[in-house]
Amino acid sequence: MGGAMTSRGAERRRHVRLPGADLGWVRAARLGPGLEAVVTDLSRGGARLETATRLRPGTKTVLRLSTADGELRASGEVVRARVSALPPSRGVLYEGALRFDRAVALPEAIDARPPGQVKAR
Repeated sequence: MGGAMTSRGAERRRHVRLPGADLGWVRAARLGPGLEAVVTDLSRGGARLETATRLRPGTKTVLRLSTADGELRASGEVVRARVSALPPSRGVLYEGALRFDRAVALPEAIDARPPGQVKAR
């Protein structure tokens, strides 16, 4: 495998990853039956999320992204979770990584990016 090297070792990501700043087409994100989340990055294979509710590794869930064209749904498993911030006005914020059960279709703009401009996941 000819993956790029990082400070932690070999790059394992298989899909191009969009940072949160490039996800303007996502109007809202929810996990499971209605837990609000903020997507901090997204790829065909998974997502990194921030939420006010604790996420537990090993938990199966569904990510629902509301867009102008409808809803994108991806089932997957929480593979990592941690406390990401302790803002006084909001309480604890959690960050979690979700690995999708199957690769999802994302907007075509993700495929048009030069390889060096986004990280693969």
